[in-house]
Amino acid sequence: MSKMNILMLGAAYGLLPAVRILLAGHRVTVVCRASEQSSIASDGAQISFLKRDGTPNTTMSAPGTIGTVKDNALCLAGVDVDLSPFDMVFLAMSEPQYASEDVAGLVRRIGASGLPVVSLMNALPPPFLARLNAFDTVQLRPAYTAWSVWQHLDPALISAASPDAQAVRMDPERTNELSVTLASNFKVAPFEQAAHQELLETLSRDVSAYRQDGRPLPVRLLAHDALHVPMAKWPMLMAGNCRCVGPDGSIVSIAEAVGADPEASQRIYDQTLEVVRAAGAGDGDIVPFSHYARAARGLVRPSSFARAIAAGAPNIERVDKIIQLSGRALGQTIPEIDRIVAQVDVLMARPLAASA
Repeated sequence: MSKMNILMLGAAYGLLPAVRILLAGHRVTVVCRASEQSSIASDGAQISFLKRDGTPNTTMSAPGTIGTVKDNALCLAGVDVDLSPFDMVFLAMSEPQYASEDVAGLVRRIGASGLPVVSLMNALPPPFLARLNAFDTVQLRPAYTAWSVWQHLDPALISAASPDAQAVRMDPERTNELSVTLASNFKVAPFEQAAHQELLETLSRDVSAYRQDGRPLPVRLLAHDALHVPMAKWPMLMAGNCRCVGPDGSIVSIAEAVGADPEASQRIYDQTLEVVRAAGAGDGDIVPFSHYARAARGLVRPSSFARAIAAGAPNIERVDKIIQLSGRALGQTIPEIDRIVAQVDVLMARPLAASA
């Protein structure tokens, strides 16, 4: 198959899959802010895979340019990008960002284009959850900032990944640099249509086959055969990411959130697993708590979920509420999850009350 043209929405977390796909021989255009465009165009994109001690183990980089799709360059664009050259779209922005007028307009055009879409968000889009046929997704509306935007995407055209890789900008001023603190893979659920699945499997093979200096790179794009595989991250998010923030708004690392009370962490993890199983996931779709607990020891930074709350963000990806409302839609009410959601509700209301 010839080179594919991939559109990546988001230049923060999205730089990681964008560069991996680019190095595998395909063309990638990233939709990002003007400041990010300037930084990437000037210095290119650089992804560092860190060792446990925080020092770089491997670095991959790509040159940047502003313009139309070109060979061997990471192209950059705004929300007015022409969709006609593209074969597939990846969503790598935080869910609330899609509520902005300009981005919402782009998503509406993507929906009308008929392009296949892969979500890399922790907050699984409602059209993807509708593919599970497990419950009425309308019940999840309070958990989404961009609910009306997601209605423009056809469930038959969307897939989603379990974005297990952890990546952060160590220096907010250097928007072209990303550090990978946990080099896990993107496990992508299958598409409904065979032609779209073929595109995904080609990307997966090419990303896995790429070698740098004769060695494979971590963080692969895996075409999974299970529809529920993106939900494997739900227990991790609830037991770790969503518990990195305390009642007073103080934050701790994921490692501390999970390790401070392992019994409570496993209890919340297992309770969330019951929600995932009730939605139809099988044992092969999930990750045991023991595996997650080992990986969490190396996650020495607070989650982006907690950092956003501490920074007073007006909206965040409410994965806690998505899980809570999914459980309720499936007939499950879990008091410990309810307490986490209620705590986040209070913390999110504080900056709004202060400004009012």
